[in-house]
Amino acid sequence: MSVPTLDEHAQAWTEEEFLAFPETVWPRLELLDGALLVSPAPRKSHQRFSRAFANVMDAAVPDDWEVLEGINVRLATSRIFIPDLVVVREIGEGVVTDAADVTLVAEIVSPSTGSQDRLLKPALYAAAGIPCYLRIEQQPELVVHVAALDAGEYVEYGVARAGEPLHLPAPFATAVVPGMAAPLVSS
Repeated sequence: MSVPTLDEHAQAWTEEEFLAFPETVWPRLELLDGALLVSPAPRKSHQRFSRAFANVMDAAVPDDWEVLEGINVRLATSRIFIPDLVVVREIGEGVVTDAADVTLVAEIVSPSTGSQDRLLKPALYAAAGIPCYLRIEQQPELVVHVAALDAGEYVEYGVARAGEPLHLPAPFATAVVPGMAAPLVSS
């Protein structure tokens, strides 16, 4: 299947067309109801923190769960987002992971994604039934907001700053301490 270029595509994008893009494009594109959401590549500090936080989360998840960065998550038909970090039970071999297989999703707020990470994405992750949402603010200081799903909406479960324990809902058996594993603001 040939995918038209962005400027010659007049109708809504289908999931099939979206998934036909070469892998080198995916880290910058997400699909929302036929529209493409385009973001610049994350800053180096964002990527350093993401990797360090994934390492810390690896220690907090049960053995039969896996922490992954930047994978395609299908929230609904024609809704595919690429969260900064997810915790999944079964990843499979496909290009897309269904929201039903995700127990936690995390977004690291960047200057270009702030309103999406604070408003749009949590509402859509909740609607997809993902049990836990972490929003990680790095500026002016590191703050991790934990929200747990309750009656179809996220409610605040906890907040942690750099060096404080981050308490997570079940099935996580331990708390993690953000901000101790990596430089956060250098680029």
